[in-house]
This record gives sequence, C-alpha cells and structure tokens, in this order.
Amino acid sequence: MDTNERIPMILTGQALNSLRDSGYDLATALGEPVDNSLEAKANRIALRLDEATNKRGKKHIHRIVIADDGCGMDEFTLQHYLQLGFSTRYMSKDTIGKYGVGAKLAALNFSRRIDVWSRTKAGGKWLHVHFDLDDAIEQEKKGQNPGIDPPKAEDMPPDIAGMLPKGGGTVVVWSRVDRLEEGQRALDANELRVEVEKELSRIFRYFLHDGIQIKVNNTVLVPHDPLMLMERSWADLVLTKHLHRTEKDDGDKAKKAGNGHYPATVIYDDFVTIAGQKARLRITRYPKEIVRKRGSGGDELARKLRVPENEGQISFVRLNREVSYTNVPKIFPRGVSDPDRFVGIEVAFSPVLDDYFGIRNVKRGVEPHGELREKIRAILKKHLDTARAQIDEIWGEAHRQEAKTEGEHASVVGAVKEADRTMPKGRAKGVEDEREKQQILADLAADVVGPGENKQRERDAYVEKIKNLPFVVESVDFPGTHFVDIQHLAGQVLIRLNTRHRFYREMWEPVREIASLEPGIVSGADAVKAARRTIEALTLLLIAYGKAESMHESPQEQYGELRSFWGHFLDSLMSKVKGVV
Repeated sequence: MDTNERIPMILTGQALNSLRDSGYDLATALGEPVDNSLEAKANRIALRLDEATNKRGKKHIHRIVIADDGCGMDEFTLQHYLQLGFSTRYMSKDTIGKYGVGAKLAALNFSRRIDVWSRTKAGGKWLHVHFDLDDAIEQEKKGQNPGIDPPKAEDMPPDIAGMLPKGGGTVVVWSRVDRLEEGQRALDANELRVEVEKELSRIFRYFLHDGIQIKVNNTVLVPHDPLMLMERSWADLVLTKHLHRTEKDDGDKAKKAGNGHYPATVIYDDFVTIAGQKARLRITRYPKEIVRKRGSGGDELARKLRVPENEGQISFVRLNREVSYTNVPKIFPRGVSDPDRFVGIEVAFSPVLDDYFGIRNVKRGVEPHGELREKIRAILKKHLDTARAQIDEIWGEAHRQEAKTEGEHASVVGAVKEADRTMPKGRAKGVEDEREKQQILADLAADVVGPGENKQRERDAYVEKIKNLPFVVESVDFPGTHFVDIQHLAGQVLIRLNTRHRFYREMWEPVREIASLEPGIVSGADAVKAARRTIEALTLLLIAYGKAESMHESPQEQYGELRSFWGHFLDSLMSKVKGVV
C-alpha cells in the first residue's frame, strides 16, 4: 500500500453517514431550516410532513417539505447552501445561525437526500441543487470526490408546486426519510405532527407573536409562552375555551372569560451581568386560573396547557429564538418540586455570551457554567421560594372557597367516640340549658355549612349528625388570634380550629391536602418538605403553649393537673385510634 500520497482529511460520504446521529429530535431539526427562512426575511413559512406506508406495512413519514417566501438565494449561495460549514453568517454575533452546519446535519439526521429550490424574485426561474448521501458513498467507493453540482433550472414535483411562494423564496425537501417509522419516534404520524407543532410554537414564540406565520400541515401555529405573559398565546386560547365551557351558566364569569388574557405574575425581571454583557432573567408564577388547586397539575386541562412538562424547565432564548428548554442539573438550590411546574423561567441573551451558555453547533444542550451559573442559581434560590409560597397560598384559598374543611376531622372524631367509652368522663360544668345548647350547635352549623335560608335543611342534618358525639372538631373561619376555641356543653366538647390562623394556613392545611392525594402525585421532595415543616410547626406549638403557661405566676399549681391529663389521654387515644384518616 502506497503511503506517500496525500489522502483527504474527511471521507465525505462515510463521515456524513456517521454524523446522522447528531442527537436531533424532529422539532429541533426542523427548527434549523426555519432559522434560515427567518434570516432570509420570510414572513410565511410552511412545513409539510408527508405520510406513506412502507413495504412492511408500517406507516411512516417519508418526506418533509419546508417552503418560505423569503428573499431566496442567488446561484453562488444556493450551491453552497448544502456545503457543510458554509454560511453567509459564519461565526456572526448578531444572527441566529453562525456555524453553517445546522440545517445540513438536521436534514441528514432523518433523511438520505436533500433537494433545494430557490429564486430571488417573482417570475424568475426556480434553480435546484441536491445532495444524495447514498450517491456520495458510492462515489467515494469508486475513488471519486463527492460534491454538489452547480444549480440548474428545474421544475419541482407537481405535488409540491402548491406550496410555492408567489414571489421569491426557497423550498427545501427532505426525502427518503428513514427514521420516522410508526412506533419509532412516536406512536403514529399524527402524534409526531402534534409534537412538532407544540415544540415549534414554543421555540419561535416571539416571531409568531409578532406576526410571522408558521404552518405545519396547514395548521397555523399559535405562540406558546412558558412564562405565560404573552397575549393571544396558546394558554389564552385554551383557558378561554375552557372557562366559557365550564362557566357558561355564570354570566359574570363567562364575560370575564371573554377577555381572553390570563397573565402570570412576574416574580423577578432583571439582568444578570457577566463579562460586561447582560442576560435577562425572568421568573413568573402562573395565574390562578392555571394553578387552581393542589393535585390539578396533571389533569386534562393542565396537559392541554403543557403544564406538566414545564416542571423544573428553564427556557434559554438567544436573539428571540429559544435554543433550549431544559432542566439544568442542580441549578435549583433545593431541587425541583411539584409547584415548580407552575413557575415560568426564561433566560434571554445575545450571541456574544454564547461561550458562557455553552452554545454548540447544533442548538441543543445549552447550559450556563462558571460565574454565570452561580449568579442564576442565587437568584433562583431567593425567588423560587416566593413563587412557591404564592402557589401554596392559592391552593389554600381554593380549598377554603370550596368548603373542603367540612368533615375533615370526621374519621378521627368517629374513632374517638368509640375510644372514649372506656376513658374517664369529663367533669366540666358546661352549658346545660337546652335552648342555649341548641343555639350553640346552630351557630356551629352556620359556620360549617354556611348561612342562608336555602341551607337550613343541611344545617339541621349537620346538628342531628353531631348531637351525640362526645367531641366535635371543625375547621372554621373566625376573627381573632385564637387558634383553638373550645366550648363545653353538657356531655359534649366542641373544638373549633381557626382557618385564619397562620398555624392552620401554613402547616395544618398543606399537610392535610397532601394526605388527601393519591400516592405518586406528591413528589418525594414535597413529602420531605411537608414532614420537616410539620416537625417544625409542632415544636412551635409546644413552645407557644409553654410560653402561655409562663404568663401565670404559678404555672405548676395552675396547669400541673392539666398537663397530666393531657399526656395521659393523648397516650390512650393514640393507642386506640390509628389509620383512620
């Protein structure tokens, strides 16, 4: 074998065959030619995924067409369009593209042939170039150097002609697509198309919002904003439709739903400075119409709004184009938790910061590092807690509005009734007058069930249900700083917990709500957080009691017997009541 001759640095065909595994999913791959269309000043971009059935009877996407009404390419640019590494914007700091490899690698990731037609004005000839991977491999085997021939005037296939722009523009066709078979990347072509629509509507949301039209198989995309701030967005569309349907019987709410915009609350909006340059960081808390109540983050409406997939995600936007929507490892100071799916996070930056964000030749895998990462992490540490606290407050208010406190203690109270049969009987001289007793029970019924003549039957039924219970415990709303209010009737103890009190709102209610959910809905992080908060709150409860005792000059003499009975009855009840909640 002669080793004295120069050999090519790259075996073009084989190298490109290897580079087919560039890690693109279909949506991010299609984003590359869309980038080129936008750089070419296109206002209308149409994508079409053509389905067929292969020899094995499997349905698959066999061809993809991307057409735009941009300024088109002259002969020199068109021939070089398919050349790996060529870009009229090579290493530019003020354009979307810079490396000259994205559109080629994206196409080869899924197809074995690329055809491009382009013209620069209406009435001009459509010039055509192509690259065929199989031809390149065969040429290489014969010792030939694969390349791209000069553009030639050539008509397009008739079934593509309907996508042609009337003026200048470009049509890119990926054919012999061999990696989009049914069951391979998605269950079927329809599911794959929906995924493409969803991703592109988020990636190019700023362009869509400002009037650029992108269509996928004749569906005009609506911008999807993970910050939930944009008007006329996907969230507005879904929520308006949902609220009109669910609130059609309520004229005021339906009228409000007609406004059509449900903006998130901005938690943080400022700049992070690195190397003298600024990146904008925004954090939002989703609106109440989306947050709703605990446990609703994975239901049908949440899925339509794309809420579950937002949990822990950060959107990185470069020149108004999203280049990554990802969960950055360990950048959330205390890890990702369930409420974070209702938090929008976006970092927007210019290409001058590409090195700090780890921008690659394919627009995937963005990850801030070094000083920039630590600055972002510090901001998240402070403001994520604010967003999570607001979400907890919304969840708590939702439960209060739905009157879910009624009967929350019923299972324990019922079990205590049986346990109390063998315990010492109380000696408190409570209210014995029957009329006064009935009035107290009626007042409690009004607190629990609600006032109004239309609820009289429910109140009567409630009084009948509790009248023979030795203990009644209810969570109700009453003014003052009392957490517990206790009334003693003849043979009965009424205990009311104040839902306005901080202890109830911040400890009791969140733990109760978590306990009401099915296993698997609550994340491990949320469960640990709730357990820690419970230990903390119970400790504070004991300390507060000790502090209250200290207000008496002789606490041992005054409260010693109370402590003794309290400890004894607690031990006795815990041995008899277990697993009833």
